[in-house]
Amino acid sequence: MTILDLKTATELGRVSAGSVLIASPPQIRQGKHNEFMVGNFTTPEGTAEFKIWEERTFAVVRDKGPGIYDVEVEGSEYNGIYLTVRRIQPTSNPDWIKSDFLPTIPREQLTLLWQKVRTRLQALGVTDQAWQLLEAMLADPQLEGRYVIEGAAIYYHDNRVGGLLNHTGKMLNILAAVLENLPALQASADLLFLGIALHDLGKVFEYRDLGLGEYWYANHRIRGIEFIAGYKEKIITTYDETFYRQLQTIIMGHHGDYGDRPTTVAAGIVHYIDTLESQTTSMLESQAESQDGRLRFGDWGWLQGIPVD
Repeated sequence: MTILDLKTATELGRVSAGSVLIASPPQIRQGKHNEFMVGNFTTPEGTAEFKIWEERTFAVVRDKGPGIYDVEVEGSEYNGIYLTVRRIQPTSNPDWIKSDFLPTIPREQLTLLWQKVRTRLQALGVTDQAWQLLEAMLADPQLEGRYVIEGAAIYYHDNRVGGLLNHTGKMLNILAAVLENLPALQASADLLFLGIALHDLGKVFEYRDLGLGEYWYANHRIRGIEFIAGYKEKIITTYDETFYRQLQTIIMGHHGDYGDRPTTVAAGIVHYIDTLESQTTSMLESQAESQDGRLRFGDWGWLQGIPVD
């Protein structure tokens, strides 16, 4: 059996079969008459939501948990596109491995993005010592080199291998535009640069291979602050304690009203840059998966797409 083609499988009414990865535990919800299962299938194309309406069908997933499965699905729609699972069982192909199903951003693309953004930011006041500090932190064995591997999210945006690096690089590009438009902020270029570079670093601990990590409930903001505590002395020596505390507030407050609210201007700026990048990417990813050019987005309901290359 081949890997399920998500693009064709999500066509309304189409019945398809193939192999998929369930990367993180699905949820069991209570419907009007009985329980049903909701989760996400992952393939190199991306992810697609699935629903299993009968307990006798979803029992195997409930009991076995995340893994690789062979499925028969039907494209469905109700408040958005999803896949109705008609049959599901652990894969019969012993050669499949998890990485076969993970969508990946090409490493060359990520390298070029970061090379360009480094050149832009250095011209706008980000110092060599800030880059050297970041490089030292990213080389920490605790990270297992996964800052350049992990996704930026499980469901919503840049949920691909390399997605964390991609999301962060795009945010730094937006920072460069902000610094160009507001030259007064260049006095804080190092702070904003390191704040963005480190704001989601804790996802290396919260996630694992585009699914939830073992201690996911200690979220990436908590784990990010915990991580930089190991570099407290180095940061204070390079800058001062105010700089270190400001970095903490960025990591703590970058979710805005959806977490601990920002307590500094720096945290507020990073929050807005984060929101712009992640939400724009999420809309474009949803549009790319749409069958008719429309997408359903948050509380706004249906949006008509725009031309994109």
